[in-house]
Amino acid sequence: MRNSNGWLRLGAVAAGMALLAAAPAAVAAGFSIFEAGSKATGMGGAFIASADDGSSMFYNPAGLATNDKLSASVGVTLIAPFSSFKGDDASYPGYGYEATQKRQVFFPPNFFVSMPVAKNVNVSLGTWFPNGLSTAWDNPDTFKGRFLSQRVDLKQYSLGLQIAAAFTDWLSVGVGPELRVSDVKLQKNFGTINPYSQAFSDVVHADIVGDGFATDVTFGAGIQIKPTENISLGLSYHGHVDQTYKGSAVLYSISTGHPDLDAAVAAKYPLNTNVPVQTTLQFPAIWMGGIAYHDCKLTVEAAATYTEWKVFNETVFAFSPVDGKQVPSQVLSHNWVNSWSYRLGMNFQATEKFNFQLGIVYDQTPQPDADVSPLLPDANRTGYSVGFGFKVGKNSAIEFSNLALFFHDRSTNGQQKDNYNGTYKTYANLTVLNFKTAF
Repeated sequence: MRNSNGWLRLGAVAAGMALLAAAPAAVAAGFSIFEAGSKATGMGGAFIASADDGSSMFYNPAGLATNDKLSASVGVTLIAPFSSFKGDDASYPGYGYEATQKRQVFFPPNFFVSMPVAKNVNVSLGTWFPNGLSTAWDNPDTFKGRFLSQRVDLKQYSLGLQIAAAFTDWLSVGVGPELRVSDVKLQKNFGTINPYSQAFSDVVHADIVGDGFATDVTFGAGIQIKPTENISLGLSYHGHVDQTYKGSAVLYSISTGHPDLDAAVAAKYPLNTNVPVQTTLQFPAIWMGGIAYHDCKLTVEAAATYTEWKVFNETVFAFSPVDGKQVPSQVLSHNWVNSWSYRLGMNFQATEKFNFQLGIVYDQTPQPDADVSPLLPDANRTGYSVGFGFKVGKNSAIEFSNLALFFHDRSTNGQQKDNYNGTYKTYANLTVLNFKTAF
């Protein structure tokens, strides 16, 4: 592990470049991303027991053990989310108040390469995005949730190195280290009671940006068991990481129209200068299990995922003093719970050159009502997927899949900890394209 750790850290530069290329939006429960390959997405993510392509590095590292050719896969996931908010009854921000997020499209890439090094032994290198979040609200200067969040961007990239081996005809195992690279950005306003109007007024806008990428190493592992010719079982795991970000915040004054009040704010906050800030985010471990039935043309799999979101308990933005001025720490209590998702998918080999997939997924949110906010309005979701694969030449294929993800309407039920109450409606469409080849 130590040698792999040092080798993997050399990939941090490449990981950073990939992070700059794409800012993924959360599309699985919480802020995890489950779409690492086209075929798997077409099957609704039910690809743990039947994993047999490059994306096995994410879904089940044991899936590449019997690969007998040098193979490669490259692809991209196009994520188009949309979310809106409407205030409830008489609580803040008021009945009938409406806001929408900016229309955005994200494109996290994936790349996998696998090479046999002995009979039924393969070494694989791959990249994927296990976590990500981006929320940006329209009209941020007047958005009523601006004191909680105007915009947040969180990106986590994974670079894995794995070895997979088949010990018998019915047992395969895969394992290897993963380098996790991530960064975070946040924009919000600070306010105070205006003594002239007795209203809560904007006084400072904050841009919080990490100075570099946080890097940590964890591992992934998986096992596939084939008790009969037609049945396979799979179990896989990816470890958690706690990533610490060091960065800076720049605070800009927002005029209240009262020079004495503006002067009081300037005396309290260090304005127009870099203020050192640090925070730590907890990324969960994930367990995946599945059972699949195979015949000569059809594969059907049922799978479940258990994500240990309980680690995401609290986030603290700790600011260092500058010129004797101290920005108060920002403490975000989350109190998330562990959650399940359930998946069902099929792949049918219609002809020698054409196959298609169908899938359905139900994903539970780990987020309690008290934490639902403009920063992250999560919800249970149900998704429906379809996919196609076209063989090109002898050893290559082009794959396409689409997942329509319907978030259940999420109301804070008057329980939101910052008293920002209402109902969120969210939808996301994910299109995955992959090109595979073998030599």
